[in-house]
Amino acid sequence: MVRTTQLIIALLILSWQNTSFGQRAIVQINEEEFQDRVYACWLGKNIGGTLGMPFEGQREMHDISYYTNLKPGEPAANDDLDLQLLWLKALEENNGKVDARTLGQYWLKYIPVNWNEYGVCKENMKQGILPPVSGAFNNEQWKHSNGAWIRTEIWACIAPGCPGLAASMAREDACVDHGQAEGTMAAIFIAAIESAAFIEHDRDKLIAIGLEMIPQDCQVSLAVKAAQKAYREGKDWKTARAETNKASEQTGWFQAPRNVGYVVLGWLYGEGDFGKSISLAVNCGDDTDCTGATLGSILGIINGSKGIPAQWKDPIGLEIKTCAISGFNAPANINNLTDRTVAMARKVMAYHKMPVELTKHKSNFSRANELKLNDTSTARKLWHLSPWQVIWNEPEIQTTIDFQQEPYILTGRQRQISISLKSRTKSAQTIKAALEGLPSDWQVSDLPDSPLVLETENSVQQFNINFLTTLHESGPAQMTLLLNLGTKIIRIPLTLILKEVVGPDDLALSANGAVAISDGELDREPGCTPEAIDGIIASSWDFSNRWHSSINTPHPHWLEIRLPQRQTIGRMIIRFADPQGYPTDFEVYAQLIDGQKKIIAKVSDNKNTRKYLCDFEPVKTDTVRIIINNSANPAYPYAAQISEFEIYPPKQQH
Repeated sequence: MVRTTQLIIALLILSWQNTSFGQRAIVQINEEEFQDRVYACWLGKNIGGTLGMPFEGQREMHDISYYTNLKPGEPAANDDLDLQLLWLKALEENNGKVDARTLGQYWLKYIPVNWNEYGVCKENMKQGILPPVSGAFNNEQWKHSNGAWIRTEIWACIAPGCPGLAASMAREDACVDHGQAEGTMAAIFIAAIESAAFIEHDRDKLIAIGLEMIPQDCQVSLAVKAAQKAYREGKDWKTARAETNKASEQTGWFQAPRNVGYVVLGWLYGEGDFGKSISLAVNCGDDTDCTGATLGSILGIINGSKGIPAQWKDPIGLEIKTCAISGFNAPANINNLTDRTVAMARKVMAYHKMPVELTKHKSNFSRANELKLNDTSTARKLWHLSPWQVIWNEPEIQTTIDFQQEPYILTGRQRQISISLKSRTKSAQTIKAALEGLPSDWQVSDLPDSPLVLETENSVQQFNINFLTTLHESGPAQMTLLLNLGTKIIRIPLTLILKEVVGPDDLALSANGAVAISDGELDREPGCTPEAIDGIIASSWDFSNRWHSSINTPHPHWLEIRLPQRQTIGRMIIRFADPQGYPTDFEVYAQLIDGQKKIIAKVSDNKNTRKYLCDFEPVKTDTVRIIINNSANPAYPYAAQISEFEIYPPKQQH
C-alpha cells in the first residue's frame, strides 16, 4: 500500500515542476515596474546586510540608526546574498527547473565554507546522504537556524504573486541544510511574503499570508505573533523584543524563530520608514546581518527603488561582494543580478503558465483577488513532508527512498528501508532493482528477484530492503541503488551509518557505578566531567556532550575513571569530541593494587579525530587515568576533551 506521505510528495513535486499554476494570466505587472522592484529587492538586501554585519552574533540590544564601519562604495560581503547568486546559476543551467537534489550538487561544487548547517549538510552529502536527510541528520544544533530563510528572495522574484510556488521552491532549497525543521518553516514564511509583496503591499495582510503558509503552532509562527501582539497592545519595541524572545525560548538564540520575529518587529515598529525599520531589526541583536537584509528586501519589493532613500543606497553603491561561494563568475553588481533574475522570472512564468505576466502596458491588479494569495493548499502539503524521505526524479520514474528515521544501522539489528517507484510516462516500464557496494559482512534481503512492471502513468510499485550487519566498527556504508530500465540505468546513492554505541559491558559507565573526575573543566561547561562516562557519544558536528578541560591552564590535563570495584580489564575505547581539537599526545595508566602505575597506552602524533581503540595485556585495577599532553587545535592549544571513555574486560570475555 502506498504511503500517504509519498502521495503528498508526488503531488507536490508535480505541482511546481510539471503542472501549470494557471491557464492564463489574470494579473499584469508592468515590466519596468517589476524590474525596479527586483532591483530594489537586491539593493535592500545589500543595504540591510551591510548595516547589520558589524553586529552579527551579538546577543545584546543595539542603538544604531545608520551604517557603522562603512567603506564608501563598498557593501559588506554576505552569504545571505551569495547563495542566491549560486541558485540563479543553477536555475540558468537547468532551464529554470531545480530541486533539492540539484541544489545539493551545487552546494558541494561551489560552496567552500562549512559554517554551522552548511557544514553539516555538505558532510552528509559527501557520504551519500541526500536531501532532505542531509539537512535533518546529525543536525540537531543547527536545523532550526538561519541559513535558509535568508536566501529566499530568488524564489520570490522568479515566482511573483505566486506564494505557493515560491514557498515550494524555498522548501526544496531549505531542506538541503535544515530538513523539515523550523529553519525550513521560516524559509516558507519569508518566501511567501516576498512573493505576495509583488502584488499585495499591505504589511499586515502580507504577514497574515506568511503565517497561513506555516503551522500555527511552530516556533516561527509563535515568535511572529508575539511581536504582533506587543505592537497591537502599544508596547515599546524593547518589550516586544523581550516577548518575542520568550515565545522562541524552545529554540533560542541564533535560530530562525527568534530572528524572523525580529524581522517582523522591525517591520511593525518601523511603520513604513525604510531606515527606521531595518535599524530596529538590527537593534534587536542576534543574527543582525540576516534580519536587516531580509527586511530590506521585503521593503524593496513593496516600495521599489523610490522607497529607498538616497542616504542609504548612495554610500554602498551597486557592487556585490561575496564570501561564501567560489568557482564561477557571479553577478558583479545589482544591475546585472537584476537583469538575470528578471530573465529567469520570464522563463519560470512561461513554464508554469503562471497567473501573473509581465506587460509593456500599465500594471493591472484589478483581478488580484483571484490569485488567492492566502491559499494554503500547497503549503499544507509542505508541512507533511518527511525529512527522512528522499525523492529522486527522472523523466521515466520518480523514486522515493523512505529511511523512516535517521539513517543509522545497529550491529545485529535488522534495518528496513522502503522503496517506492512511480511511473512518469504513459508507456509500460519494466524495472530491475539491484544494490551495488554492499559491504562485506553485511546481508540484504527482500530485494526483488523479479523485474517490477509499471503498467501505466502514475502506477506504483513498492518494496522493502532489509539490511543486517555483524560489524562493530562504526562509519558510513555508501551503497548505490541501481534501477535498470533496459535502455537506462538509474544510480541512486544509498548510505547507512553503522552507529557508534557504548557496549552494555562497558565497565566505565556511570550507570554501572563508575565515577569520573578531572583536573578541571571549561568555565562555561561546569559539571561536564561526568559526561565522559554517561554512554552518550558526541557526533562530529554536535560535540556538546563531553568533558572539556579548562583552557586557562596549559597541558597536561587529566581525566580519571574510578570503577566501583577492582576488575580485570583488557580493552578501552577513548572517543573524542571536537574533530578539530582531539588529543594528539597522551598516555593511559592503570592503578595497581600495590599503588604502582602500569602504562597501558602511550600515543604520540595521533591523527585519528574520532577515537582511539586499544587491546592491552589484562590488568586488575579500579582506577584508570588518561593524561593529555597535547591537542590538535592551535587556536586552543590548552584544550583537552573527551566524549566517552570506555573500559572493557579482555576481548575474549566480552
